[in-house]
Amino acid sequence: MPSPSLTSLIDVVDEQNQPIGVVRRRDVFRLRANFRTVHVLIFNGLSELLLHRLTWTRDGEPGRWGSSAAGYLHAGEEYLAAARRSLAEELSLSSPLAEVGVTCMHDEGTAQFAGVFTATADRPRSAAPARLAEVTFRPVAVIEQDIAAHPDDYTETLRHVLNFWRQATQPAAMREESLHAEPVSR
Repeated sequence: MPSPSLTSLIDVVDEQNQPIGVVRRRDVFRLRANFRTVHVLIFNGLSELLLHRLTWTRDGEPGRWGSSAAGYLHAGEEYLAAARRSLAEELSLSSPLAEVGVTCMHDEGTAQFAGVFTATADRPRSAAPARLAEVTFRPVAVIEQDIAAHPDDYTETLRHVLNFWRQATQPAAMREESLHAEPVSR
């Protein structure tokens, strides 16, 4: 099943992420309907994170760096199924997925519930050139330092998802230590 188009139905969810109806994807922000997305963070054997740059012709956040793979869920679709679909559509991958959890962020007056997963792959390639201008691996520390220096180069959702992943997977002592690391020049 392909990713939801602008006319596809997606679930509307309440503040507890429970489905309460459906809406066409194109209407979600106009109606201020809460919705679901999925984000997959792909790491290579060197523990570098794969980022994709959105094309410059996109309506939303053109040219910005985003999650390795991401997308809306179809109405009735589960997060894991959507993560598998997004990996296949965007990067031609079928890697095993590890669930990080679900995070909520507010996006243009709506609540976006993002299911976050991780996967490992060393040679993914863009299978969606109309949506992804390029893909590249970078060390996580370099990404985080660049986000601090140039936040507008990254999607708001990636910044939120990366912070959620860091909080969910890294012990508190290590998080505190990384806050005091010396920045890397760009």
